[in-house]
Amino acid sequence: MRAAGFKALARRLAVSHAYCWPLRWGGEVEVFGTKVRPGQLIHADKHGCILIPHDAQTRLLAAARFMDDNECDTVISAGSNASGKTLLKILAGMNEAAVQFGANIRRKYGCAGEWK
Repeated sequence: MRAAGFKALARRLAVSHAYCWPLRWGGEVEVFGTKVRPGQLIHADKHGCILIPHDAQTRLLAAARFMDDNECDTVISAGSNASGKTLLKILAGMNEAAVQFGANIRRKYGCAGEWK
């Protein structure tokens, strides 16, 4: 994950929210009734799962990196620079950061989303 630029905190390798242990590696598995082969990228949570098509993986990684950088440069930065400011100034700064966050998304992807 780190080599791909993802941030994660973990004490050790663990299967999240599962009461099982890996029996073998490199085999096909079934997730919510969907067969997943080795090498396929999958997103799964309590709501279900989705297999990411191979031809979309590069764009998905680029979008995830963009969104992470965007958040770090706007919202996280605004929160980190709040020390010594009044509550009203902190809220105004966070609001400005949210507006900039949305503007960056619209500029990059041309979509309005819910950010104004």
